[in-house]
Amino acid sequence: MKFKIYLCVAISAILFTASSAAAFQATFLPRMSVSGEYTDNYFLSEDAEEDEFITVISIGFTTELLWQHSGIEISYDPAYAIYNEFSENDTWRHTALLYGWSDLTRNNRLEIRNAFVQTEDPFGEEDIYYLRSDDPAIGADPTLRTSREPYIRNTASLRFINQFGENDSFYLEYAYGILENEDETLEDNTRHIPSAGLTYWFTPRWGSEIIVSYIKAEYDREDEFIGIPSDDFNAWDGNIRLIKRFSRQLEGHLAYTHIYFDSEVNEEDYQIYNPYIGFNYEVAQDKTVTVDVGYFVQDYEEETDDRDGSSGLTADVVFEKTFQRGLISLTGATGPTQAYFGAENLGLAIFYEAGIDAEYNLTRRVTGDIFGLYRQDKYEDEDPVRRDKTTRGGVGLTYEYERWLSSNINFSIRVEYSYRNFDSNIDINDYVENRGLFSITLTRSQPYRSGN
Repeated sequence: MKFKIYLCVAISAILFTASSAAAFQATFLPRMSVSGEYTDNYFLSEDAEEDEFITVISIGFTTELLWQHSGIEISYDPAYAIYNEFSENDTWRHTALLYGWSDLTRNNRLEIRNAFVQTEDPFGEEDIYYLRSDDPAIGADPTLRTSREPYIRNTASLRFINQFGENDSFYLEYAYGILENEDETLEDNTRHIPSAGLTYWFTPRWGSEIIVSYIKAEYDREDEFIGIPSDDFNAWDGNIRLIKRFSRQLEGHLAYTHIYFDSEVNEEDYQIYNPYIGFNYEVAQDKTVTVDVGYFVQDYEEETDDRDGSSGLTADVVFEKTFQRGLISLTGATGPTQAYFGAENLGLAIFYEAGIDAEYNLTRRVTGDIFGLYRQDKYEDEDPVRRDKTTRGGVGLTYEYERWLSSNINFSIRVEYSYRNFDSNIDINDYVENRGLFSITLTRSQPYRSGN
């Protein structure tokens, strides 16, 4: 409730700032799509595989209001899912994104973001994962969700930014996230995440970055007799980097991350120490490499015979190459991660991940893409220790025709195949699924415009 008040105040501030400016521009871009999706394992089960075909009809839009020193952009895509065999699961899906900003003064800016998803699709959240780079409160969920019961995830943030130098800035942010499940066997959660960050360059070649955040997590289960409820907790996360700019193409850094986890119920408090070193290198105009390598140590405040902490390598590697008609991205990462806000609350995990994404313009109107991902997660807080392996892959083709039939309509067809294999040492969790997708989308080539 408190964050709704803050959000309303932020939007009001943006609109109040905008009202002082006479000129504004409004755009409205509608779209509609119809898709058919086939799955050969509707229940995501190893022993109860069932085919299903799902038709999804969506009518959505993106609208933008721009003033001289502020703006708001809203995207909303409601859709209705129609199941061929299991019609009792017919339901509405909703995806909405909001971004607003206001330049309060020459050097001060206020930003608001909100990402909302309501769906029964176990993998429906993947549509908003790309926001993670802008909003750390949004994270991928590596845990297991097989239920077709609807759920809601919403993440909102309010950020104040002060730019006090050409490359120097300071921000304060408050983020609020919720997960609500209609499946009574899954826990709802709420998280409050205030944070602050400072970027400061001492000289043109030497700089620094400091980010501090705090998480307050609260859990709730409708049926208190199903499973053991998770513990509410508090966590502090700090990161500091010393940056050296060797050239326009090469930048290196020494860094340290510290995490403190404080459970409000049990005595499983711990700290994580993680020094690391890395660099960003623009090998050429169309080729970049980012590397971070370090070592982490987890230290429990009260160690026991079966809980003495973990340690190991941390790494994050990204290679990106763009071509005249396409691009490719290779990624690899390992280290500790905290699986506290997904379908399952499994605590601290050690993960290993490698992936590839690529796309290529086969012709002026046809684009092909391919992706692959392999990930291992080891949840050491579980008893017995749980190990999950996820293998994903897919290939797709998109055909786009601009100004279809000499009109202002863009027409596109998408065909996609994807594969997912979830392999766990908890045998009941194993499954293999193949999906096929065919979709048609119509969008105006130019948005409707108005203003003065």
